[in-house]
Amino acid sequence: MQAKRHTFKHLIVHTFAVNCLIEKIKKMNAGVPASLPTLVVGTFLQVKATTHTSLIGTDTDLFHRVGDRFLLVPSRAEAPKVPDGLLDTDLRAQVLDGDGHWIGTAQGLNYCLGDVRLALDGQDGLPILDITHLAAGSEGILWIGTPNGAIRLHAGQWQYYAGRRWLPNDCVTGLHAAADGGCRIDTSDGTAQIAFVPMTFPQKAAHYEQITAARHNRSGFVTDCRLTSPGDLESFLYEASDNDGLWTSLYLCAESFRYAVTGEAEARELAARSLHALLDLVRVTGIPGFPARALIRNGERVHQSDPGPNWFPSPVDAGVLYKNDTSSDELAGHYLAWYVYSALVADEEERAAIAATCRAVTDHILDHRYTLVGPTGERTTWGVWSPEVLNEDPDWAAERGLNSLEILSHLKVAHHLCGDARFAEAYRSLIVQHGYALNTVRQKVLPPEGENNHSDDELAACAYYPLLMLETDPTLRGLYLLSLERTQAVLQPEQSPFYNFIYGAMTGGRPCDAQAAVQWLRDAPWDLRHWTVHNSRRADVVHDPQPGRFGEVQGLHPLSPRERRVAKWNHNPYALDGGSDGMGEEDGTFWLLPYWLGRFHGIIAEEGEKKA
Repeated sequence: MQAKRHTFKHLIVHTFAVNCLIEKIKKMNAGVPASLPTLVVGTFLQVKATTHTSLIGTDTDLFHRVGDRFLLVPSRAEAPKVPDGLLDTDLRAQVLDGDGHWIGTAQGLNYCLGDVRLALDGQDGLPILDITHLAAGSEGILWIGTPNGAIRLHAGQWQYYAGRRWLPNDCVTGLHAAADGGCRIDTSDGTAQIAFVPMTFPQKAAHYEQITAARHNRSGFVTDCRLTSPGDLESFLYEASDNDGLWTSLYLCAESFRYAVTGEAEARELAARSLHALLDLVRVTGIPGFPARALIRNGERVHQSDPGPNWFPSPVDAGVLYKNDTSSDELAGHYLAWYVYSALVADEEERAAIAATCRAVTDHILDHRYTLVGPTGERTTWGVWSPEVLNEDPDWAAERGLNSLEILSHLKVAHHLCGDARFAEAYRSLIVQHGYALNTVRQKVLPPEGENNHSDDELAACAYYPLLMLETDPTLRGLYLLSLERTQAVLQPEQSPFYNFIYGAMTGGRPCDAQAAVQWLRDAPWDLRHWTVHNSRRADVVHDPQPGRFGEVQGLHPLSPRERRVAKWNHNPYALDGGSDGMGEEDGTFWLLPYWLGRFHGIIAEEGEKKA
């Protein structure tokens, strides 16, 4: 039986000459099946040889040299009892790596070393199975090209690069591995260069500070920004969001912790600027103690969220519009920020201004039976902490634990900052007469009782921090810590530095998975634009049969932050897809706050290492 002659485009020979290769294959015909198809010009064909093995790969078959014979390497379909056979007979790419050979197929990746073969697919962590290109880099790095992005395998870890955060187009047409561990990646729409640049955590923090200052700090208000042209940072508009009070508060806390750690004047100035913005939210409404969601001044270059009947002219500042329907989210941010700034940054004048505003807001809540009442004379949609609603209205059962936690924290902060006996009395009344401390234990609500609300997780963290910093009664602390433990047990798989570091700080140094949190900080993307990601197509993702709170497709395990959409802590970390095609950019608070909080509480060192 004679092998059919092959016409080929590419031929690489390490141990024998090109002009005798075909004749050798003919003589070794006992190991070559008669059904071997004739190849046409342009078909992939490579011969790779090392000390231990030689392989011939065509577009449909792989042959292994054994002595003077070439034997067909079976595929899984041809030999199902051979678990590490070729994943597919559609062979796409081949590269020599050490003494072995990587083989890219339409269904995954094979590694061949002599008679030993390994098959890798989604169950082994390979994100995309349809492999078209391979390139071997230094230190055992393997780069993989697919029609749906690029993949890097290094030290046993898979890293997936897809979407405009990384590539001009996901269709990879060529790979050129670099000595620094990076790669030049050709795509159908251009070329990307992925490089690995050593930097310190303070340098990464400075980068996020620069992003925030350039496009996100609007007279002290800090949140994400809109881009009127996809990905074009020059086209940005400031955002007047639904939650300016909350997002600005978190930024203020980040700068306050930074100031406490470093003593840098810039950090104090930024925190003070945001403090005055927060105080303005309460002042401009003209309603004693009622904070606006957001405000806009005449002439500002700003995107107005949800324009419509919720915007009112300020009765005290001409040319200012403020947004009504303030929610409990805003108050969670305000009280946290007032407490942190007063403790770490404020001078006596600032403490007095904070106390006056805190007193006015807390009096407003108590005077209106634990609700917020705005310019319409009606309570706002979500500004509710009253016992008759939380404990008696079944429609509010899901909010009972969180809102109880919030108001207890607010009252504790108010008494600490203002010293008013009224606030301490209200705190005790809610605990003794209405069971609010017990309500906090089950503040984290999960299906089927309610939604897994990731926004509520962020609000709970804002409330836990000052409450546990201030409460000294061992019985009450025990209940609040029971609540925190129960919550952290659910949140720990997210590997969030924000939640992990708050847990570690509030529990007096209990193990908080600090190294996982530090890895999250390392992996957080350099580019904070809201590029779209499509992770639901990945082969390595285990899908959750239940959708997320807003119907989003989600996985059972969160992906690395470098691979999922960039977002604040109120977003679902299990969501697989998302983004807005580069029509916005995140500010740096989501990284800056946990980093400086972890530094301040001595959980991590300057470079992120866990402290002993």
